Amino acid sequence: MATTYIANCGLITAAGGNALMNFAAYRAGINTYQAANYHSSDHHQVTLALVPDGALPPLAESIEEAELLSFRDERLLQMTQAAAQEALAHYRGEPVPLILAGPENYPGVINQLPSNFLSVLKTQVDLPVLYHASRTIGTGRTGVLEALRLAHFYLSSGQHDHVLVGGVDSCQHSAWLNFLDSTERLKSASPHRRADTFVPGEGAAFLLLTNDPACAMTAKGLAMSLAEPGFSEEPGHIYSEAPYRGEGLDVAVKQALNHLPEPHKIGCLFSSSNGESYWAKELGVAVTRSSASFDNMKHQHPADCFGDLGAATGAALIALAAYSNFKIASPTNTLICTSSDSAYRAAVCLIPERIPA
Repeated sequence: MATTYIANCGLITAAGGNALMNFAAYRAGINTYQAANYHSSDHHQVTLALVPDGALPPLAESIEEAELLSFRDERLLQMTQAAAQEALAHYRGEPVPLILAGPENYPGVINQLPSNFLSVLKTQVDLPVLYHASRTIGTGRTGVLEALRLAHFYLSSGQHDHVLVGGVDSCQHSAWLNFLDSTERLKSASPHRRADTFVPGEGAAFLLLTNDPACAMTAKGLAMSLAEPGFSEEPGHIYSEAPYRGEGLDVAVKQALNHLPEPHKIGCLFSSSNGESYWAKELGVAVTRSSASFDNMKHQHPADCFGDLGAATGAALIALAAYSNFKIASPTNTLICTSSDSAYRAAVCLIPERIPA
């Protein structure tokens, strides 16, 4: 299969309006958590990580006047525009397919992207996107890695030499926050809530991918390629009554590692861990069972900086891992792990490659 390179990145979160701002905030350990206007059932402010309104592009008048989207979906649209435009800023070729990951549904809560989202995006902003070859995925944190699998197919089949993949999510959804509040997963100021909680965030992250090394994003003679991702499902996921053994992520990690070129060594792990203890078990299982593939591995969990980005997590982790490799003295193979609240689990390896001058 042809090698897939990162050609460019786009990212907007509470930590910044572009990829480099987010990387700088993550590297500096800046925390963007804030007490929000949303209150828990026991009347305490919930902690969220929100993109400032001033960082969002304006809505097209036709969309605003027709009230085509809810408040949350308008923010998803605006964040999508900001991150996609950054990822496509230097692209001058033919329109590219877009594979967009969005929020996942929850028990009793419809949370996915509206069916008209791509058509409204076309109205909102002029992007070089081939909409008839585009699609959305609604599996939450693993969605971008699923998009990556389809992008690999597009690129290796010769149908396209560039593909845009991305994810977008927002915590500003009252029904979803109410659901999380009812299960005491939200961090708040309440002295009576358990400490095992997380901070929802919002943002969009995009990767422009290519099979042409001449178009790859480079620094210090390095380019970043992405191997084929691995996938599995966890029977004992967070809303399941089945035993939780952490086997889903283990299988996904093993699949991802099998696509690494020799030697199979990983020096860094970027994960979707958001501070809840639940995720530590499966990560521990996966790392322990594949310990021979890790070499003095460092674990990074950027949700500490900009909150849990949901469906935008995968692309954000890949972008930060790429920029990290450009900065460090000894670039290393990096494993990216993502776990949705539902059963889906996914992992992928990012590989630094020397590009001939």
